[in-house]
Amino acid sequence: MPTSKTTNASDAPRIFACSVIAGGAGKTQDVINLAVEAAGRGYSVAVADFDPQRTASHILGYQDPPEGQPTIFHVLQGKNGLEEAVVPARYRVGEGEDDSAFRHIPNLDLILGTPEMADAEVNLGLDPAGVLWLQNVLDEQLPAGRWDIMFFDCGPTLGILLLSIAMVGPEVIGCVADEFKYIIGLQDLEDTLDKGARKFRRFGFKTEVQHILATNIPLDAQGNIRRSGGAVADDAIKAIRSNPDWHDKLLPIIRRKQRFKDTIVTQRPLRFLDPRNEALEDIAAVADALGIQRLNSTRKR
Repeated sequence: MPTSKTTNASDAPRIFACSVIAGGAGKTQDVINLAVEAAGRGYSVAVADFDPQRTASHILGYQDPPEGQPTIFHVLQGKNGLEEAVVPARYRVGEGEDDSAFRHIPNLDLILGTPEMADAEVNLGLDPAGVLWLQNVLDEQLPAGRWDIMFFDCGPTLGILLLSIAMVGPEVIGCVADEFKYIIGLQDLEDTLDKGARKFRRFGFKTEVQHILATNIPLDAQGNIRRSGGAVADDAIKAIRSNPDWHDKLLPIIRRKQRFKDTIVTQRPLRFLDPRNEALEDIAAVADALGIQRLNSTRKR
């Protein structure tokens, strides 16, 4: 069963949609670790895995959907309701796929992803109202107060699925990493949302990139970019800071750590894999910058 709700910050959840056009930016690790941080701060949180690679679902304990278990794709098709695709987020503590090999993460749910989401563009394109599917699902099926915060892990596409996610009015986080291609991707993301606003304005579409999150950046002990560890990363961050439309949107930088990659292999978010890792301080700083204040007196590790 999904985890029970523990706080009631608002009847409508605050929604973050994390997107990147070029893969490999560390987007999914950012989504998972921010969600775990928010849950540890006392919020009731859900991660919705829209990416066909379903890495978020894998890290949170589900390499493949259990047999007969509905996923976000079944919700998109109208075959199942949203609540049926929700499972408790968990992390691995043993071998095998039985429940005993995992431990549930308090306050955190997962809306299961699936490789079938690769067909979402075709399915939505065949429906004249396809861009409204997620808005309708949330309006009709999301109980008031179900979650305080939702994180949407978006796939690296610029199609109708992205626009349908943007239609619900989330705070879009554009993710970049240590190569200049992500700066180009960030501009492409903004251009796509601008086109969506022009085409679907009558439906209330006005979503834009509100935050920029740079991850996998080589930092020194003082938190400055180590140019010797990545001149291109330095140039990319400078490009963001020199852009008047971007510099105020840049969140605290998440430093480069090999352990982020290990979260995929081990199916353990960083908080449970390496609780003293310095990158957790960066993640906490991002949560602070997003206004996700602690509802409890102590930080959970």
